[in-house]
Amino acid sequence: MCEEMCITPGEDDDTSQAMDSDIKEIARMLTELNELAYNTYKPLVDDICARKAPEAEVEHLLDSMVGICNDDRMTELFKRVCRKYLYLYTEMITSEIYTYKEMYEDDDSTGAN
Repeated sequence: MCEEMCITPGEDDDTSQAMDSDIKEIARMLTELNELAYNTYKPLVDDICARKAPEAEVEHLLDSMVGICNDDRMTELFKRVCRKYLYLYTEMITSEIYTYKEMYEDDDSTGAN
């Protein structure tokens, strides 16, 4: 039975190499997705920050961005829009910031156990 269940040294090297290759491919794809998201949203953020956009437009943009702020550059774009419109649309921007915090910040920020 050990022959069926036991792994001899060196036998799992192929599996390990395949997993490493898969992980590298996933990381490459995530990098490409982050780049695509940034290149897509940067002109939109530049545009909306260069003028006074209606609240619904700002909210729509932030709603679509908040789910992809796993990249520092996307987070900076999100923050840029929030800073621009914080005092104009305070309640909506505050809500978007809370949504961001719920998604990306630890629940235990107090350090209490």
